[in-house]
Amino acid sequence: MARQYLSIDVGGTAVKSARIDHSGNIIVKRRTATPRDQAAFLHLLTSIVDRQPGVAAICVSVPGIVNPATGAVKFTGALAFMGSFPLAAYLRQYAGLPVYVGNDANCATLAELWLGNLTDVRNGAVITLGTSVGGGLVINGQLVHGPHFRAGELSAIVNNYDHADPHQATVGASTSAVKMIIAVAQACNLPNLKDGQRAFEEINKCKGPAWSIFTDFCRRVAVLLINVQAVVDLDRIVIGGGISAQPILISEVRHQFRLLQEGDRRLHDDIEMPTIMAARFGNGANLLGALYGLLLKIEEED
Repeated sequence: MARQYLSIDVGGTAVKSARIDHSGNIIVKRRTATPRDQAAFLHLLTSIVDRQPGVAAICVSVPGIVNPATGAVKFTGALAFMGSFPLAAYLRQYAGLPVYVGNDANCATLAELWLGNLTDVRNGAVITLGTSVGGGLVINGQLVHGPHFRAGELSAIVNNYDHADPHQATVGASTSAVKMIIAVAQACNLPNLKDGQRAFEEINKCKGPAWSIFTDFCRRVAVLLINVQAVVDLDRIVIGGGISAQPILISEVRHQFRLLQEGDRRLHDDIEMPTIMAARFGNGANLLGALYGLLLKIEEED
């Protein structure tokens, strides 16, 4: 039987786990609500480990600042209650197995680099659109972590310093796909403010308030892509997150990118538009990317 691994994707609302083979085939997959205190969270992780005996190693994707060499994590967002925690060391001691821990956006990028739409791309990025904005950068074929393990923190880019509320001056605040969906739902009097499919039914009519809200959102995404491109000059940018499954998103982001270039000579002359496409992997991206991070780490240590 081929060697198998336990991959765990920790999210703000759910913890997903999967048994995956060396080629990236998912064999068993589970989902559990994310606990809200440290003791319950660690108990859940160890119970997941206990349910998957016989695996060769463990890999984990988490929201936070991760030292990929040690697996120590400064948890952020909904997992901030964990504080700074040596997660890899904890699981290694519990399971007696090799453990890799990676940042969630970096894991999504590794999945695309391994088996997705960044395969064979020397310089590229993954930008995930959700509640906030995540990112991962690939330069010269390698995932970039940065000396402080914060490379790709695109949500922290300040794009409107003059905003009266400084908390609304960043990409994370102004380019939220979740907020865009809610705004469309409110404008169209939809019963469920978080029903993305219903919101896109309105958006795909290409008229009215839904279209105006959506195109403004895509323009903000295009501005972000131009800012990234101005710094690192990439070949390809793939867009992830739930809304990336909507073909109209990619086409409109490309359109808004061209409009920005047409409206400013500097953007036209100095910025090369990269290939913009949807990420290949959806909800399974972090599980696969964490495994690839583990395999790369094992390869480095051999």
